[in-house]
Amino acid sequence: MGQGVCLGIGCRDDWCRSLELAACRADGGFKALGSRCQLQTLAPGHVRDGKPFPEAAQLGLIGLQAYQPALVQSGLNLPTVHRGDSIGRGVKFYEQPFTWSGFYFGGHAGLATGDTQGTPDLGGGPPPGLLSTDYNLDGALYDGQIGFNWQTGALVLGVEGSLSGSSVQGSTACVILLECKRDVDWLATVTGRVGYAMGRSLVYGLVGVAWGDVNTNVSIVGIPILSGGETHVGWVAGFGFEHALSNHISARIEYAHVDLGSDTHGLTLVGVGGPVVVNDKVDVRMDTIRLGVNIKFPH
Repeated sequence: MGQGVCLGIGCRDDWCRSLELAACRADGGFKALGSRCQLQTLAPGHVRDGKPFPEAAQLGLIGLQAYQPALVQSGLNLPTVHRGDSIGRGVKFYEQPFTWSGFYFGGHAGLATGDTQGTPDLGGGPPPGLLSTDYNLDGALYDGQIGFNWQTGALVLGVEGSLSGSSVQGSTACVILLECKRDVDWLATVTGRVGYAMGRSLVYGLVGVAWGDVNTNVSIVGIPILSGGETHVGWVAGFGFEHALSNHISARIEYAHVDLGSDTHGLTLVGVGGPVVVNDKVDVRMDTIRLGVNIKFPH
């Protein structure tokens, strides 16, 4: 077996063997010892089970203390080991390596700003372009997301779904005394992500599909007269930066451009319903910036 190393201290091979065998008897087998106690009894560079050991001994003092009662019963009277004792010199404790791989969920909040156009069709009346509107939208987004990442080397691939409540809205004067108002009640996205990992930091790009519930309301001197809406379907693209605060918690900032495309809102009389009075072709585009926190499941 060659010169043994136990706890970073040079020792006789027979002592190492005795320690190893006693621990094996306590745990029921050498394989279990390797997975739970990580007892290092070979010098650096030696091979066990076809795999080289790391350069430094990996036995944690806590692992040794867990086995100590059984070792004493087996006839090896070992001294109590405390972190910082001289017997622990040379021992290195290894933290589990960080990876972006795994499922995660979290929450986000942010701001959105954009614009919307409306082109009403009165059916044989004035040309549609004559009554068209174009005005700004702004408001907040808030809610949650869930996703999965897979990391190989520095490359991180992922998929994420998000759902945001929204206070995004805007209004403008239209057709003399009328006021036209538009709001986005919610926004949902499903995106693919490609990122570059720099240890615990990640830069990434995203692209995918976006859905939004958009409503149009028309009022006169504050009294609603027409309303209607549709769920728009469009696309989203953006980029972000995420940093892991620990192995399971990360924080991020993300920018995205959302184009919800065009759809026709059939406006009906408020409180009456009935047939559509006006068909309004509506476009919505937004730029968003959101802060988020994710919790990653153990991988």
